Amino acid sequence: MTDPLSFRSVDAPMPPSAWPSGDETAADAAAGFGPAALNAMPLAEREILANGLAERLDASQLHALRSAFGDTLDRAVNERSGPAVREAYAGRVAAETQEIDARVVNPDGGEVNQARWTVDEQGRPVRAEATLRTVFSQLERGDAETQAQRDAADRGIDGDQGGHVFGHRFVTDQGLKNLFPQNGNFNMGAYKTLENEWAAWIDQGMEVRIAIDLNPRGADRPDRVRISYEVIDPADGGRVYDQRVSFDNRAGQTYDRIDSEQMDELIAARA
Repeated sequence: MTDPLSFRSVDAPMPPSAWPSGDETAADAAAGFGPAALNAMPLAEREILANGLAERLDASQLHALRSAFGDTLDRAVNERSGPAVREAYAGRVAAETQEIDARVVNPDGGEVNQARWTVDEQGRPVRAEATLRTVFSQLERGDAETQAQRDAADRGIDGDQGGHVFGHRFVTDQGLKNLFPQNGNFNMGAYKTLENEWAAWIDQGMEVRIAIDLNPRGADRPDRVRISYEVIDPADGGRVYDQRVSFDNRAGQTYDRIDSEQMDELIAARA
């Protein structure tokens, strides 16, 4: 008999509106959605599906689906599940992850970058947040960091590099908690372009606040990287700009960054 919570690929899975009543039948229907199908779904459809699951399943069933849905299911549980299910689900999530903080001080100007990584039981990053105020330049990577990059790349596939969640120029040597197997073209292309945009905002005297989710959770190699960030003017705490972007962990990803002239205009508009 097939485990009702194991994933299998289907072309036309049953939508939540057509699920029979009852937790077990809802779990059977949810089992038709494989991780590849979920990643191909528009975000709005993923959210609808996750909301339907959160309203019907218990904490253990939801937790079994978490590696495929990632943070989309977390939000759905917080918003749609009952108090008992939310509490039990949160307990299961907390048991499999831990948070690690870092505070990195620039010795030249005293500016502080802060970061927090959520890692799973194997130390693999699943989520990260940072507030960046400075860029470190001309800092060589230590031997341990270089080895950690090789170790991260080895978890991936041919063509992968040990890519930083937050670039070395922002948080210096942080080891495996700040690394994941990243397609080399993506790492040196679109991802680096986005990091250059963050660095440019910092050069403008702004503060950059970032949240990054790696999906699916619990995988050696994430398939998708979801990033949101906002630019804050430290003079008054006002928001200057915000951006949300999602990348597939493969070659050919693109990112059109804003240039310095656009940044000047956005900053001036708040004056």
